[in-house]
Amino acid sequence: MLSNKVTDMPSIFEIKPTPLRFIVSLIFIHILFTLMVNLILFENGTLSIIAKSTSGWINETLAANLFGLVLEVVIFLCMIAKLSLRDLGLKKNKLLAGLIGTFLFWLAINIVDLCMTLLTHSSLSFNDDIFRNSNVVFGELLGQIFGNALLEEVLFRGFLLVQIYLLLQRINSNTSRIVYAMFISQSIFAAIHIPNRIYTGLVGMDFVYDFIILVILGVIFSLLYVLTNNLFFVIGVHSLMNVQLMFWDSSFTYTATLICVFLLTCILFYIKRKEFRAQKQKPMDVGLH
Repeated sequence: MLSNKVTDMPSIFEIKPTPLRFIVSLIFIHILFTLMVNLILFENGTLSIIAKSTSGWINETLAANLFGLVLEVVIFLCMIAKLSLRDLGLKKNKLLAGLIGTFLFWLAINIVDLCMTLLTHSSLSFNDDIFRNSNVVFGELLGQIFGNALLEEVLFRGFLLVQIYLLLQRINSNTSRIVYAMFISQSIFAAIHIPNRIYTGLVGMDFVYDFIILVILGVIFSLLYVLTNNLFFVIGVHSLMNVQLMFWDSSFTYTATLICVFLLTCILFYIKRKEFRAQKQKPMDVGLH
């Protein structure tokens, strides 16, 4: 039986390792999935029928990614690769804390945004879309929580980050091993977005900047997962970065979101600093049985 024991490694990595062929296969499957969604389903408006019939509650993003969840997570990872949801970071005992953390993070974004608006003496008006177009507004959020953000977090943080970490057995420092796993897995995460960016018309330095931003965001999400050991919370943060649901209209919303993510990451890292320092030079006991 294959086992991978590492002294003092963060608990998110204490899961079942999977052979390299499954990792490579999943990357290939996800590339095909994204190409199909962007070049066929979105291009032909196939999924717009679902959005119209549900008045936007199930939008195209949610419909497409539900299909991806079934294909990649349920069929491939769970049924073929024989991984449990816990092996993918979806631990039911973390759900409540993840929901509470996401709600508090959302409140923090609203507070920071309000402070920025008041400090700059900008006009403040209530976001009445919450009530007038609630089906579209909340449909977009649902499309992230149960669709895009959920699928990407499971694949690239819950699965790929952890499995690459487990593959890097020859690196003796836990901290170095985590850093390498983050940059390798999140470079793959960014690279898989390349067909979508080409499809949307990004070229030249805009394309390069977008790739770098995707790597940075992937590393931030990975770091949040390592620091919190709660993939549900990371899914919530990812969702709120993609869809800014605010009490009022503001031009500072995305900036406020980035500030909150940065502050949250710094605070968590400060709290965990002693643990990481202790792990930095500890040797690992890795064995195959």
